[in-house]
Amino acid sequence: MKSASLSILALFISSTVLTGCGFAESAAPQQAKVRPVKLMTIEDVSGHQTRIFPAKVAANQQADLAFRINGELVKLDLIEGQKVKKGQLLAQLDDRDAKNALMDAEANYELAAVDFKRKEEIYKRKLISKAEYDTAKATLKSAKAALATARDQLDYTRLTAPFSGIVAKVERDNHQMIQATQVVLSLQGAQLLDVEIQVPESFLMTLNNKKLDEEYQPLVRFGSHGALYPVTYKEHASKVSPGTQTYEVVFSLNRPESLNVLPGMSAELLLDMSVLNQETAPMIAVLPQTAIFKSDEEQQTKVWRYDADTQKLESVEVTLGQVRAQGIEVLSGINKGDQIVAVGASVLKQDMDVKPLRWERGV
Repeated sequence: MKSASLSILALFISSTVLTGCGFAESAAPQQAKVRPVKLMTIEDVSGHQTRIFPAKVAANQQADLAFRINGELVKLDLIEGQKVKKGQLLAQLDDRDAKNALMDAEANYELAAVDFKRKEEIYKRKLISKAEYDTAKATLKSAKAALATARDQLDYTRLTAPFSGIVAKVERDNHQMIQATQVVLSLQGAQLLDVEIQVPESFLMTLNNKKLDEEYQPLVRFGSHGALYPVTYKEHASKVSPGTQTYEVVFSLNRPESLNVLPGMSAELLLDMSVLNQETAPMIAVLPQTAIFKSDEEQQTKVWRYDADTQKLESVEVTLGQVRAQGIEVLSGINKGDQIVAVGASVLKQDMDVKPLRWERGV
């Protein structure tokens, strides 16, 4: 009997202990889970908005030269790449027929001039009619026009340089029969080159021509060469390029002495957008794609901003710009100095307790 009483007492004590432990465990406060997040501090990148545009080099001046008359090519001693000066003789046709025609025109003009002078004196003495006098005057005028045409025809046998430049291409050889308007050679300017880029309409709308003209020179580079060369704004197209919905902007480049740059070569043009739009440029930040999410209810593009005082997250609607190599431009919604969640934005919630993720040595 005593043994049974001891067993019941032991069982009661054991139950009491277990109940007390359970109560202690349930009474312990449940700590909320704090999620570590990787943060980034917003900086204004509008102060260094250097954009790189693919560019193409073209001739600043270019002319495809041709004769205005038919004939046999008898003089063309140029080679491609040769420099020529303005007014220099480049090519010549056989001019014997033109010279003979000029001599004939000169003779007819002299004869008409003598005849008119004689009839003018006779007309003054009223020895011939007005009709004869008018005929002699018209004949002289016609002979003068024929003489001018003959001189032009002789000039047309000579092809001279309209400007100083470089022979880009020689299309014909000596002793070939040349047709009028058939290209004989191409001439390009020697001092300046054009650097052409294609820009979207959004860029053209904010283009500050005055700053480009007076205050700022973009830079251009070629291939693997590290050297940068300044260019000056020349012009821009007001008509969209077919099939691209972009506009052409042209800059002028002084031909580099240390580099053999030729029309048709490719290049890169570096343009500092902050200089062009210094007065009106808004703050621009660049965020990784993992920092941006779209809310299901409102269908708005947002980011998570961290409040260091409350250690909570707040969703902020943002306006996106262009995609860059480093991420996506954010044009509005956040300010310089804001701390934004950089990774995992799509799995976070409003007012979630978070703590900044800090990288320890060796981790």
